[in-house]
Amino acid sequence: MARSSAVRLDVFVLADIRIGDVAAPCHAAMLEGLAKAGYRVGVLPVAPAEIKTDPYAIDATYCRLFEEGRLRRLAPGVQVECGLALGLDARLFSVPLGNVCSVKADHRVITLERPADFASMTPTQLECVAENTGEVLGGPVLWAPTTRIGRDALSYCVPHWPTTKTDWLPTVPSARISHREGTERARPTVGLGHHARARSGPWIVSVAAGARAFRAANVLWRLRAAPDADRPLWPQAAPVEVWPDDQIGFFEFLGKIDILANGTQAADDPCPVEVLCALQSGVVPFLEPAYRAVFAGTAIYGRSSEIAQRALEFHETPSLVADLRAGGKELIDKMFTAQAAVSRVRDLIGKPRDNPYAPAVHASPGKRVLFYSTNGIGLGHLTRQLAIARRLPAHLTPVFVSHSRAVDIVHRYGYSGEHLPYHSAYGERKEHWDVALTDALTAALDFYDPSALVFDGNVPFLGLMRAMDTRPDVARVWIRRAFWGANRDLDALDRGATFDLVVEPGELAWARDDGPTVAYRPQALLVPPVRLLDRNQMLDRQAACAQLGLDAEHVNVLVALGSGNNTDTSRMAARTLAHLHGRSGVGTTLAEWRIAGESTDLPAGVTRLTEYPFGKFLRAFDIAVAAAGYNTFTEHMAEGLPTVWVPNEHAQQDRQILRGRFAEANGLGCLVRHRADFGLKPALDRLLDPGTREVMRAAHAGIANHLAENGATGAGEAIASLCETAMVRVVPGRDDDEPQPDDPDVESDEVDDVSDSPA
Repeated sequence: MARSSAVRLDVFVLADIRIGDVAAPCHAAMLEGLAKAGYRVGVLPVAPAEIKTDPYAIDATYCRLFEEGRLRRLAPGVQVECGLALGLDARLFSVPLGNVCSVKADHRVITLERPADFASMTPTQLECVAENTGEVLGGPVLWAPTTRIGRDALSYCVPHWPTTKTDWLPTVPSARISHREGTERARPTVGLGHHARARSGPWIVSVAAGARAFRAANVLWRLRAAPDADRPLWPQAAPVEVWPDDQIGFFEFLGKIDILANGTQAADDPCPVEVLCALQSGVVPFLEPAYRAVFAGTAIYGRSSEIAQRALEFHETPSLVADLRAGGKELIDKMFTAQAAVSRVRDLIGKPRDNPYAPAVHASPGKRVLFYSTNGIGLGHLTRQLAIARRLPAHLTPVFVSHSRAVDIVHRYGYSGEHLPYHSAYGERKEHWDVALTDALTAALDFYDPSALVFDGNVPFLGLMRAMDTRPDVARVWIRRAFWGANRDLDALDRGATFDLVVEPGELAWARDDGPTVAYRPQALLVPPVRLLDRNQMLDRQAACAQLGLDAEHVNVLVALGSGNNTDTSRMAARTLAHLHGRSGVGTTLAEWRIAGESTDLPAGVTRLTEYPFGKFLRAFDIAVAAAGYNTFTEHMAEGLPTVWVPNEHAQQDRQILRGRFAEANGLGCLVRHRADFGLKPALDRLLDPGTREVMRAAHAGIANHLAENGATGAGEAIASLCETAMVRVVPGRDDDEPQPDDPDVESDEVDDVSDSPA
């Protein structure tokens, strides 16, 4: 791809903008200060594997500044001319970044924020870091320790490296506490928790060991962490409150405590964002003694076993409380402000330049996203991908490679699509097919040169994994639907750690899921239910009936029981049509899948629906008889269509029975099982009753808020963010000529979603 002309900036920044084991809130606050001072700032997001983060949580300040246009978000491959090229966190350069950018800068600075990580490198690794920084930024750099502890680490490891004259102290994020509870309570309140979920360990004391500190009855403990994090056993001698971090933000949490017990070590993180926020908010931090070098007399220092004792002393000495809070505010206002950061930049490059920007189009060059899906039994995988692809920004072009025989459906939406036959199509052994798959996908990656590969399927094939290893710069996304059967494809779930983003499409019946993906849910980005069509993209009743040959004044019934490729649906379909045949004022339509076998002979008066997607025509119908595949279930629920749910219960399917049980238990439909088809006629008669349908539609109104947002939009936004981020990882090489052994964990046949968004 040809590069555009250079973007001209005052400050060009490489930074990890995700929250976690990185000072993203402090970085964003500093850059906001530079923007307010008139500097033109561009940010190229970098996602190194060495930095642990919540991969789906972008710092809120960064998001706001990008949206307001105060920071320019740049994409990999950009050319930059600037006064200052700034790398925020030396860990970004632990491995080669490749051709992520081309920089011509007057000054180049790299901050050192994790001294222990830096000091643990070998001399060879340190020189590699220096080489990587010079390669990316176009010349030698100055190293900027963010604290005295970091400066000591630099002096110890590489005394010959040039450093800035002063420490580049972090910038404190703006406090957002509207009300802080006072210390007039009967006991002091100690809070434990991190700003971000990915920070190492939620507690300063060992929960697993029993947390002796929680036995101090005169101290109130408030803990903030992930909902599934370890927690102290109940009951404790002291009152303990556990606040899930998805229910209370960090700044709101600070408003509920007097002391923040920070569990990090000074050598690991000498200036934690949590401590800066606490000092800014009038909360006193409890720190290990080594932090005195940074925070001096603004905190309480001691060992973790002393927390309760020191908290009581703090509570009983009002003058100490006042002194610590005043000292903390003074320290923040003097040393950790955005104004201080602006002064450092001004001393280096002077005042902002006049009109330093080239046209904005250079910030987001066009890129591709490769969507790769398995075959399935219906069209669920491909349809979910299509739903997301349609909601990507205009500068991202989707292309498709699929094992589905119906991949040509993407052509009508204007996208390129290729078919890769699955091994069962010609009886090839899976391990041999996997090798060929690696070659095919590698060729696709080389030809399309995508910024991201998006996989939808239960099993990330070994051939896929090997192909992705050939392109470590390509972002990796797995669309992983829930409701797996017990003990199914457990080895495949572990491969999720290889992906940069795992998206779990929302399920209305999520609370009934007890399958193996539940344990992996905290690692996934949960989005609302995904639909191909938004409500304004569906035909109205008159138009839909006209296309299907139905009378809009009749009670119309849709029969959509699936492709029948792994479960015989003919008996249930025949019984449904027979029960409805000849009824006055009732119209019937049978849906037929594009990938199904031979077409069914229909009784007189029954129409046929073959056009993709079926959901486009749902408003023609008053009731339905359908399989409970993901897309069909979501579409019917969003439209409020009373349905007799007939789940496909094949052993290799997703657990559609759970959706059917949810619908019946909540008055949203009826459940009939293939092995108990005697329940079909009573269920149909119930739904043919106008009163029953009215009650069910009212029940659907009660879940409308869960379906108000289409999860495809959120998934598309997350994928777009990855496409504008430089992915940095080291992938172990392998000798392509070396024979690959038969794999013991060969993937199971992909057979699922029998009625997912049919065609």
